[in-house]
Amino acid sequence: MIPLPDFPPGVIATHAIIAFASAVLMSALCLATSRARIWYFLTIAFWIPDIVVAFLLPSLVLSSEFFPREPIPTLISVIQGFLISPSLTLPLMGVLVNAQPNATRTARALGASWSDRVSLLWLPLLRRRMILGSVATALLAIIMTFALLWRPLAGP
Repeated sequence: MIPLPDFPPGVIATHAIIAFASAVLMSALCLATSRARIWYFLTIAFWIPDIVVAFLLPSLVLSSEFFPREPIPTLISVIQGFLISPSLTLPLMGVLVNAQPNATRTARALGASWSDRVSLLWLPLLRRRMILGSVATALLAIIMTFALLWRPLAGP
């Protein structure tokens, strides 16, 4: 039986939160840029390879005998979060790419404030996909944390 390393109690939660927060940050940056269809298709094309690279990244970077102290594992968690960010971006971008381009302009012309546009137009449109993307990204952040922390120890 392979012994599992003993980590302090908050390490798993800390690295999962770091990976999730960096995924949310990268998704926000992606959604703030141009929403052309080419970016949507490129995100789809790189989605699965990004997840595989994020999962294998700790094994590629860190040896099984050497687990460095901070900030190296934190940096790996941030990079993993950037790599899993398409899981949150894709569902939202799919709706935004297909949304009517004049919806915001029409709502603004009818006198809707920014908060009214968000609560009455965009939140109902994005709610289910935002929940789906958030849950998928949170699960991937937890899996990536386990990939970072529970690598097999070197055998005899």
